[in-house]
Amino acid sequence: MSTFDGIRVQAGAANYFSGVGALAHFDAFFPDATLRQALWIGGPRALAAARPYLPPVFDDDARSIRRVFSGHCSESLVAGYARDGRNADLVIGIGGGSALDTAKAVAARLDKPFVAIPTVAATCAAWTPLSVWYDDEGCALGFELFSLASRLVLVDPRIILAAPPEYLRAGIGDTLAKWYEARVLCDAAPALPLTAQLGLSVARQIHDVLLAQGAAALTAIAAGAVNEALVQVIDAIIAGGGLVGGLGERYTRVAAAHAVHNGLTVIPATAGILHGAKVAYGILVQLALEGRSEELLHLGAALRALGLPRRLADLGVDPMQESDMAAFVARILRPEESIHFLPGIVDAERLRKALAEVEALPAIT
Repeated sequence: MSTFDGIRVQAGAANYFSGVGALAHFDAFFPDATLRQALWIGGPRALAAARPYLPPVFDDDARSIRRVFSGHCSESLVAGYARDGRNADLVIGIGGGSALDTAKAVAARLDKPFVAIPTVAATCAAWTPLSVWYDDEGCALGFELFSLASRLVLVDPRIILAAPPEYLRAGIGDTLAKWYEARVLCDAAPALPLTAQLGLSVARQIHDVLLAQGAAALTAIAAGAVNEALVQVIDAIIAGGGLVGGLGERYTRVAAAHAVHNGLTVIPATAGILHGAKVAYGILVQLALEGRSEELLHLGAALRALGLPRRLADLGVDPMQESDMAAFVARILRPEESIHFLPGIVDAERLRKALAEVEALPAIT
């Protein structure tokens, strides 16, 4: 039997609609009979934000199964929702990354189509055929790839506009990492498949969009009015961010920035910090590890302008608290962690030096 040494391309959602009125496309894909047998999973704030735009069956049909999500994408929650939805014809996730990842995992377990309605633009979870798993306490465990991506993704910027601005900031941070992490993975490859090259190109393009349009998109959130910058940034985060990994697979997924995020999850003080904000800080650590000092200064200034964290104190972490720092470093350096995709050996000494370099970034750059 031959061994396949190529990559598996899962470009993304089967259907993606982005724009005012996007949720009206439900009717074109699912008849009422299917929607009446749907399992709906969403957080309380997400459901409240999306409710004015959902089809009437969400409220009117007693056979629709509605579950209010709270927590993390964990085995206990997924197993419970799968039991509740064992007779469902369709799984619909409404919310941010954790809610969508949970609903996605439930759909995969039930072998049912999945529809994503993101209510924040904090990650590319609506697009990507994977879920990030956590334990019930919120510590990262890893991710799982699924055979099929979302059947339908419906993005209405009016819903995302209603979310607090920190979610969009987190989405910008998480999606900026696509370029920095894909670059280091692609640079290490002796030969790069064309689809990975395309993924790397997309990563660079959305990086540029986010830095050019991010501030204006945040202004739209503050003003409560949709503008073109907001739409571009939303699409860069949800569709662009997901497309990068879908095209490049192992060449365009995670490296040191996400390993730093995973390390931060063991520090209780960071529990309330969004995924993308932690990843944004992780990019700075990765740049320090790579010895890219000029880029580190430039990105540090950009993150400051966007209101994203640049130091451990911005994440609620005291770098002088050695027990926390030791646990943080140990978690990042686990043998299976993606930080080891960087060139050379990344050990505690090299990592702590990089952390110190980030801490020393000037207050204004």
